[in-house]
Amino acid sequence: MYLQEHIKRILREEIQMPLVLRRRLQYVDDKVEMSIRTTYTPNYICRFASGDELLDVITETSIDSMYFNHFNSVDDSSRDWVNIYVHIEKYIKKKYGDKIREYYHINCGN
Repeated sequence: MYLQEHIKRILREEIQMPLVLRRRLQYVDDKVEMSIRTTYTPNYICRFASGDELLDVITETSIDSMYFNHFNSVDDSSRDWVNIYVHIEKYIKKKYGDKIREYYHINCGN
């Protein structure tokens, strides 16, 4: 019975967004929205092959920025950073995925 409880506890920890990230979600939102307004403008985004590629690029640059500005104390080879990275990626793709794909489609077509 102890082993099952231990496994459940570990799985809950893996599924839950880390508190250190939850406290910084506003920074993630700010970074993504600022990137769209300033860097990924309509005249620039059509260089990408699709809305999915644009989403991937915005996600990666946002995560890089978050790491250097807010998580540089976390060892980038550690399991903690991998967990944070995965959660930021999921968060951006869930919250902004459709919006970014539509933004690309409106400005660049298919």
